[in-house]
Parts: sequence; structure tokens; C-alpha cells
Amino acid sequence: MVTFFLLLVKSLMIAINPEASLPPSAGDVNRGKFFLYSLLIILIGGGLWLSRQPNVQAVVMEWNEHSLWENVKRLVGGDDIKLAGEDEGRINILVLGQGGAKHDGPYLTDTIMVASLKPDTKQVALISLPRDLVIPIPGFGLKKINSANAYGETRGLEQGAVLAGDAIGAVLGIPIHYYARLSFSGFAQVIDDLGGVPITIEQGFSDPEYPTDTNGLTTVSFESGWQILNGQRALQYVRSRHGTNGEGSDFARARRQQQVILALKEKLLSPATYLNPSLALRLYRNLSNSIETNFGASEATRLVQLAREVDLDNIITRVFDTSPGGLLQETIGPDGAYLLIPNVPDYSELQKAVRNIFDVSEVTREAAQLVVENGTSSAGLAETVSTSLTIQGFKVLRYGNASHQNFPRTILYDYTGGAKPITRQLLESLFLIKAVELEPATNESDIEFRLILGTDRLPANE
Repeated sequence: MVTFFLLLVKSLMIAINPEASLPPSAGDVNRGKFFLYSLLIILIGGGLWLSRQPNVQAVVMEWNEHSLWENVKRLVGGDDIKLAGEDEGRINILVLGQGGAKHDGPYLTDTIMVASLKPDTKQVALISLPRDLVIPIPGFGLKKINSANAYGETRGLEQGAVLAGDAIGAVLGIPIHYYARLSFSGFAQVIDDLGGVPITIEQGFSDPEYPTDTNGLTTVSFESGWQILNGQRALQYVRSRHGTNGEGSDFARARRQQQVILALKEKLLSPATYLNPSLALRLYRNLSNSIETNFGASEATRLVQLAREVDLDNIITRVFDTSPGGLLQETIGPDGAYLLIPNVPDYSELQKAVRNIFDVSEVTREAAQLVVENGTSSAGLAETVSTSLTIQGFKVLRYGNASHQNFPRTILYDYTGGAKPITRQLLESLFLIKAVELEPATNESDIEFRLILGTDRLPANE
């Protein structure tokens, strides 16, 4: 859920682009911009902004001598500041969704996502991590990733996000520069403030084990098709873990969370939202009570500057899961608990995927023709992997069975003569293999890469 906060902030930033709106009057646009800037700055760094009040009078006196954006920067001191990670070319933000004080396990995180901003290419990537993934938490040993925030809170207020950032950053091989935490109630209230969120549910499902606020269970159901979800229903949609019809996993839930994020982005970008001062004030009031973040006011201003250029219609998304070709596998802990662990003895595959996440757009541009073949006796493997690769930007020409079904290891054939290096590198990284260069057969001149899946891509229990 809390991933919504990041997109809320980024959507508010992007909304300052007049091309994204209908053609309102110049006065309406300026007023809309003013309220968006004010909301963002007050929300993230109200205390810091107030500490600079001696500058406010001078700014107001010279208001007409500067543009609106320049005046905002003068108010919060964001002229020359750079964000952590900016010089290195990547800013990483941990976003967490937690139950809050009224819920059992108030600091356990149902949503764990890393959002990365790459300023030089103006790209944003969202990486969802399942709550049952086992990771080393400094000072506490191997634990489920969703408990890192709770363990940190035992060290002091807001230390949960700090500890979670340290642990998750180490596992993914990247520094976590900033964090944001949003409570369930805050998420639902924001949805209601916006009048609900439009969602197309691909397949309906029921969950007979949805948790209630009184630590009980109830049944929630969703029909397929287009609908507008209010705050409570949207919260149920993104939190459900025991749904029927293939929706009973953390991976399905992570995809639903990303779906709601993108739908909220559209709602936030609409003129009905960003040209409505009273709505902006309601959003501020509700969010300020339910969001915790380490962004300061001047840092928020810099984030606005960077994100104004980001294309939010082309956000890169990735969910780590246990599907064939995925990077995780299921296991049972000593106490009988359901756990997820990497396919390999360490977290190197996850780190490679995170490191290469921005190469997806390059893969899309190369548009290499890929054929996926099942070299095992596991039915449907080629289709499952093809679907996963397509989501990641690969162009799968077709999929089917290999010449035989006893390939012990996955093989990648490159027929391009090195003409599509990004596609090759990313496939090699994803499947931990080295491509073999071959000349294409005369009757298969349309194929540029052939991926034959071996038994090494099957879960350990198959």
C-alpha cells in the first residue's frame, strides 16, 4: 500500500507539466501548481520549512521578480542541494505499508517495495519484495523480511525503517537512501479523498481469510471487470493473501498493489485533483498523520525537479516470485512456517536483477526476436517463462517444446552476431548462463535468440 505514497508524491510533481492537463486558464494552472508545491513541501518537510521562516518575508516581497518554481526553491532552500545517490546515478527509496497502532503486529509490513529513480535517463523502477522472503536482519539473524521494520522499532521510534533499509539494501546490493511508511488507514483515506480508484480486475476471486480490525477473519470477494474501488475495498484488494482463482499468493498481491499504484497515478494527474485547493488540503491533512519519511523540505524540492521529467507512463515494474524462471523458491522453516528463499545459496540473482532493472527499456528498444522452448517434462514451463519475459520487455516470437525434454541445463543461442548486446546480457544475467553464438537455420531466419529451458529452472520439489 505505501507504494502509493511514492507515486502520489511523484504524481504531484509531474502534474506541474501543463501538457498533462486540459487547457485551463493560466491563473488556474498557477493556483494548481502552488497548491501542489505547498502540499508536497509541507507534507515531507513541514518542520524544516518552518525553521526557515525568517526568509519568507523576503521571498514574498520579491515574489513577482521570480518564477513560481524559483520562489518555491527560495522558500525551502532547494537551489543547490543534491539527493543522496544522485551523483552515483540512482536514487533508491524504500516504501513500506504497515498496519499501524490499531492492527495486530502494527509494524509488520504487508507491502515492501523499492522505488529507484535514474535521473540521467529519467526512468523509474518499482521492485516488489514478498513478505515471506528470508533475509539476514542485522542484530536479529535470519528472519522474514516483513519483520525488519518491527525489530527496528524496538530500538526506538522510526528506527524500523532505518533497520529495514539497511537489511534490504544489503540483500539487494544497493544503498537505500530514503524511506517512506504509510499506514493502512492513511491509504484508505487517501483513496476516499480522491473519490475512489478505477480498477479493471482481470479475474474475480474470493478470500475467506481476510483479517479484520478486531483480529478476526472475514470473506471478501471481487468480481472481474472495470469498477471503482473506495478506500476500504482498495485496501482489501491490495492486502488479500488467500484469494481463489490464482490470487492466493504474495506475488499476486504485489501485482495488484502495482496495479493500484498506476491507477492512482492517473487519478492524481487529472485536473479535477490538482486544480482543487480543498482536495489538496484534505490530502495534506490525512497524509501528514499517516506518513513517516526522512525526506527534508529542500530534498523534496530537488525530488520535484528531477521527477518533473520522468515518464510515469513507462514505469518499470518487477515482482520477485517463485514462477519458473523466477528467482525464489518455497520452503518450510523449522517451526513449520512458510518461507521463501533464493534459488541459489546467496542473493546474487536478486542483486543482478536489481542492478539490471533499467536495462529493460533498452531490451524493448532492441526488440530482439526471442523463441522460448521447454526442454523439460514440466508442462507449461515455456509459456510461464514467456509471460514473465514479456512483462519484462522481451519480445517473445513464440514458445513451445524443445526437440527433447531432458535438457539438464538452460541454454541460450545468439543468432545476431552480437548485434543485440543488451538483450543478450540481460538474458545471461537472468538465467545465469553464457550465450552460445550460432548461425541461424535458413528456415528460421526470423529468430535472433533461442532460449531452451532445462531442469535447472524447475523448483527444487519437481
